Amino acid sequence: MTLLVTGADLAACLDLDYTSGDEPFDTIAEAACDIVGGLITTAAFAAAPPACREAALSVAVEMYQARTAAGGQAIASDFSAGPYRLSVWITRRISALIAPYTNVAGMVG
Repeated sequence: MTLLVTGADLAACLDLDYTSGDEPFDTIAEAACDIVGGLITTAAFAAAPPACREAALSVAVEMYQARTAAGGQAIASDFSAGPYRLSVWITRRISALIAPYTNVAGMVG
């Protein structure tokens, strides 16, 4: 199975230590691959172009930060909470990256 992002990629992006089979990194990376993989064509998923890999990494970082941030959201320096990270906007943020590879059969409307 082709992975757009791995647990090692996620840990490296976050500048954290990684050991093979590290549960939070690997499961988050797999979930990010599932999210992005559901939006792009099968051929794009198999080819894993850089834009799709970057989109999956972006989703994985958001998911990791939602797990580790207080309340699952970003907190500003004035302690006001930001929007929930795992809302519909998790896919909206990457839509421009994956636009050329989007599976149009999955679009409704």
